[in-house]
Amino acid sequence: MRGVFIIVTLMAMLIAVLLVAKNLKTDSVDGADKMETIQKAKDTVDIVDNSVKKMKKAME
Repeated sequence: MRGVFIIVTLMAMLIAVLLVAKNLKTDSVDGADKMETIQKAKDTVDIVDNSVKKMKKAME
């Protein structure tokens, strides 16, 4: 069970990194400036972090 949790956590972290990297590559998307893009990336990381916490609670 612990191994499954570690794998799920690593996958969630990989997804978060990919989304953050994707968001940081673009300087402007539909008129969004760089600060808005960075904020969206931070929001994505928060969402993934909350999902990982929920999965951890479910596995306990």
